[in-house]
Amino acid sequence: MHQTRSYYEVLGLSRNASEAQIKRKYRQLVRQFHPDVAKDKETAHKVFIQINEAYQALTDPARRKAYDSILDMDSARPRVTTPRTEPKPRPTQSQPKSPAGPSAKYIKDAQWSFLQKRFFEAENHCKEALRVDPWNAQAHAILGDIYRAQGRIDKAVSSYGYALQFKPDDRETEKKLTDLVGKNVYSNTAEGPNISKRVRSIAGNVLGGAIVVCLIALLASHPGKPIPWLIQIEPRALWSWNLAGLMAAASATVGIMLSVNGLVDHPDDELVFETGSGLSLIPTGFLLLIGSGICFLAAAIFYLFFGLLQMSLSKSVLVVFGGVAVVVGLASLAYLPAARVQVLLFGGNVSFLAMLIGWYIGTMFRSVGEH
Repeated sequence: MHQTRSYYEVLGLSRNASEAQIKRKYRQLVRQFHPDVAKDKETAHKVFIQINEAYQALTDPARRKAYDSILDMDSARPRVTTPRTEPKPRPTQSQPKSPAGPSAKYIKDAQWSFLQKRFFEAENHCKEALRVDPWNAQAHAILGDIYRAQGRIDKAVSSYGYALQFKPDDRETEKKLTDLVGKNVYSNTAEGPNISKRVRSIAGNVLGGAIVVCLIALLASHPGKPIPWLIQIEPRALWSWNLAGLMAAASATVGIMLSVNGLVDHPDDELVFETGSGLSLIPTGFLLLIGSGICFLAAAIFYLFFGLLQMSLSKSVLVVFGGVAVVVGLASLAYLPAARVQVLLFGGNVSFLAMLIGWYIGTMFRSVGEH
C-alpha cells in the first residue's frame, strides 16, 4: 500500500516531531480508527493500515532517516519539467508474476517448520520465498505468526501489515493484526490501565502469595502421618495426605497467578495436539503431560532434551517448571526432614498436575477479564 500522503501527513505531524510525539499521536489515531470501534469499518481498516505503516517507519531511526532522504529528494526535484514518478506497483493479473514453484516450496517448508516450532528455520524459508516473490502475502503472514510466537510484537505487526497490503481480503490476517495492535496499544497507553485494575491486580498477587505461604506454613506445623497403605507398598515412603493436599493447593494457586498475570500462554497452545498443512504431530509438551503423572523429573528431562533438539521449547512451560521447583523446594523444607529427598524426587508429580489445573483456571479468569 503506497501512500499518496507522506507518513507525517498520515499521522498529522510535522517532520521535526519527536519519537514521543509520534507514539502519542499513534495511540490516539489507533483508538479512533480501530475497526472494532469505528462506525465505517471499511474506511477505518484502510486508515488503520496506513497509520500502522507510518508508525513502523517513523519509530525506526534508520528507516526514518532513509524516508526523510526520499522526501528531501522529492522536494528538490523540478516539478515543471519532470513529472512525479509513481512507485512501481505490485503485480496484477495482467502482469507477469514471479515463478510460483520455488516460492510455493519455501512456503510449504516454512509452514512445516512453524508447525514444529522451529521458528528460526521457518523465518529463513519465508525470507527465501520473499526473495523469489517479494509480493507473497502468505510469506509475510507466516512471518507475522513467527514473530508473534516469539513475542516480537512490532515485527509481527509490520509483517501482518505487509500481508494485508498484498492481499487485502485476508480476513484471518486482518483479525490477527487488529487484535495484536489493539492489545499492544491499549496495554501501553500513556495513561495505562485504570487505577482500580492495577489495585485489583496487586491485591490479587498479594493474596495469592499469602495463600501459598500459609499453605507451606500449615504443612510445617501439621505434616500429618504417613499414609498406611503406601508404607505397605514401600516401607520407606513417608508421604502424608497433608503433604499431597497442601502441596497441590499451593501449586494450583501459583498456576492461577502465573496465568492471570500473563506470564504463561494458553495451555492448549503448549501441551495438546497441533495440526497444520494437513499433518499432525504430538509435541513434546503433550508427552510431558502424559509422563508427569508417572515421573515428573524424567518427563521434564525428556521435554528439555527433545525440545532443545527440535528448537520447540515453550517459554510458558519453562515458567511453570520454575513454579514447580519453587513449590516442591519449599514443601521439602517444610515437611519431615527424613522425607526431604522423597519430596524432591516425586513432589513434581503432584505439583505439576495441580499447577496445570491452576493454569487452566487462571486462563479462564483472564479471558473473562479481557471481555
